[in-house]
Amino acid sequence: MAPAPRFEHGPFDRLIGALRLSQPAMMILRGLLRWPLRAAMTTLGLAFGVAILVASTFLTDSLDEVIDTAFFRANRQHATLILANEAPIGVALAARDLPGVLAVEPQFDLSVTLRHGPRSKRLAITARPPGGDLARALDAQGRVVEIPRTGLLLSRHLADQLGVERGDSLRVEVEQDRGHGFDEIVTAVTTQYLGLGAYMDLDALAARLDEAPRATALHLALDPAELPGFHAAIKTLPEIASSVLLTEIRDSFRGTISENIRRNTILFLTISVLITSGVAYNGARIQLSERARELASLRILGFMRIEASSILLGETAVLALLAQPVGWAIGAWISSAMVAGFDSDLYRIPLVLKAANFATASLVTLAVTLASALLVRRRFDRADIVAVLKTRE
Repeated sequence: MAPAPRFEHGPFDRLIGALRLSQPAMMILRGLLRWPLRAAMTTLGLAFGVAILVASTFLTDSLDEVIDTAFFRANRQHATLILANEAPIGVALAARDLPGVLAVEPQFDLSVTLRHGPRSKRLAITARPPGGDLARALDAQGRVVEIPRTGLLLSRHLADQLGVERGDSLRVEVEQDRGHGFDEIVTAVTTQYLGLGAYMDLDALAARLDEAPRATALHLALDPAELPGFHAAIKTLPEIASSVLLTEIRDSFRGTISENIRRNTILFLTISVLITSGVAYNGARIQLSERARELASLRILGFMRIEASSILLGETAVLALLAQPVGWAIGAWISSAMVAGFDSDLYRIPLVLKAANFATASLVTLAVTLASALLVRRRFDRADIVAVLKTRE
């Protein structure tokens, strides 16, 4: 007859004993330590459910930041009039006589090619008078950046493309048959979410061109009550090529973005729920199949149904809680990668991650995990204890 096997306490058993946990807690911890790879993969699966929600919900706050900066803080004019041809700066004074006009600021756009070593970029320099309050440049903290009296103010994205920083010199090649160029120092770099920006003082650019200050567009602050009269008046002016109402652009942009975000949020929410429910239900179901006899024995020994099932649900709960910080980290990384992917000459999106993003993702995944685990518990509650005990291992 073979001798009876000898069992010895391993390091995990000694660790569990030293923690002086309750019997159900010891059983939960022993189950996790017995299958560490499975526990790690379940945690990772639940973490991806959290990460998907974090990466989908941050877009709403990021785009709200873009809209607020571009259409409320940087561009505060109600309308912009595009002139058919370059006009003397005095056209701004004439625009004050239009119905409903409260303030006017001229702007001059000059097509140029900026060069720095082997790098170049073709765009328009925007020249504005100092102290403008309707169209402004902002930094990353939302503070107003005054256009320097001398030199160029560049957006960060444009500065990176040209490989320049403050103090560097750029060659400005002027187009529009003006026939000459000039060198200009980069005196400031700032944040801009829409388009590329190169700005100069209106008088400084005119001096570089050896011309009197001119205008190609007018920014207007309007009295809303006088809009019908304003529109009727500009239709009779041949100097006006077109008019742009910022309120219409803002509403159109917000509507289009909101609809796209809503669809993406529903899609990502569905994917997250499917991943979380699948991982949680599968993990709990495997635990039930492996520990059915053990849990049934506890019921025979007098444990209440909720006490026995808490051991089954406890492992899932511990893994779900461990998955939250992992999911937050993965979600933040995915969000950062998405922001980098959106970066283009047309627009950029800031990374805005708020505590509410992480809280929402955790609440949704924990609720789905709980619902999945309760389905498995219901299966255990309905099981025939005697039949389970008769089942061979």
